[in-house]
Amino acid sequence: MRWFVVVAGSLVPAPLAADIVASARTAEFARWLARAGRARDDAVPGATTGATHLSWLWRAFGGGAHPVTAPYAWRALGRASALLPDDGSQWWHCDPIHIDVGRDELLVGRAADALLTETEADGLAADADAVLREHEALLKRLRRDAWFVQTDRAWRLETVPLSAARGQPLGACLPTGADAARWRKVLTEIQVRWHQHAVNDAREQRGLQPVNGVWLHGGGAWAPLPRAPFATIVSGDAVLRGWALAAGLPPAAIHDDDAAPDSNGDAVSLWTDLLEPASFESWGVWLERLREIEVRLGRLRDRAFGAGFDRIELVLCGRRSVRLLTLRKRDALRFWRRASLGTLAQLLAEPSA
Repeated sequence: MRWFVVVAGSLVPAPLAADIVASARTAEFARWLARAGRARDDAVPGATTGATHLSWLWRAFGGGAHPVTAPYAWRALGRASALLPDDGSQWWHCDPIHIDVGRDELLVGRAADALLTETEADGLAADADAVLREHEALLKRLRRDAWFVQTDRAWRLETVPLSAARGQPLGACLPTGADAARWRKVLTEIQVRWHQHAVNDAREQRGLQPVNGVWLHGGGAWAPLPRAPFATIVSGDAVLRGWALAAGLPPAAIHDDDAAPDSNGDAVSLWTDLLEPASFESWGVWLERLREIEVRLGRLRDRAFGAGFDRIELVLCGRRSVRLLTLRKRDALRFWRRASLGTLAQLLAEPSA
């Protein structure tokens, strides 16, 4: 049985890999990867740059060309699973963001810059919902950091996942398609209402960034997925949980990150800690989190092999491609096999486009 660990943001640009990894304090991780059996590099056709982890998982579940995330996350977070009949509504993520003023252009800001309290979320959501209702849509908020839009008439838009848009120029990542002008109008009206909003005034007085926009992405209608490639999900990620439920997995097969499930089939975990620092090229933060990944992976190794899994499949994701590495239980015992940071740099270097 295999335990897949999908690590978003773990491949770095090849020209920078040696310099980045030279500062790494991850000797154990280097030995791990050197002992692993290298499988292949996967280009993940059609994946949005910066969201290869979503495309790889969506393809594993038998989804279409572009991952649909919002209706599945909505059901998973609302604990509706796949038991409610589909009403044909279209769902979108509508996440509050900070739009940063860069040197030459506006940028989609960091997640920490748009963290809201429940009270702040209440205040901003009320104005956003008023705008959306004027455009035949409803804002549905399950918690301060889980905002969705429900529409009865499908919006024809092609969008960029928020995780892929962070750190990128705003204009290049905005939705395109037949309803793009309509959405830009909605976005502008929300921004006008939020400009000098009491919530943002109070945030700025406390030295925080204003929340001055929303990010629409992952839209579509819920539909059952054709296959469940994993018997167990070990992740708190709402999208992954929603896909699993739509593929027929029972809620009992879905666990939190620290669980140690039995090896009654393949398992999968999704780790996104490296994704944002990679997007912003904050390599010092990326290295700190790589060290945390090393510790976390060591714990997972003990849990996986102790529970009867015979292989860990590392799915290392970059901006355009995916690299798969296999670590078997017997490989962990080969302490005589040496590894270097040079080897680690090679394994973490994303192939050039």
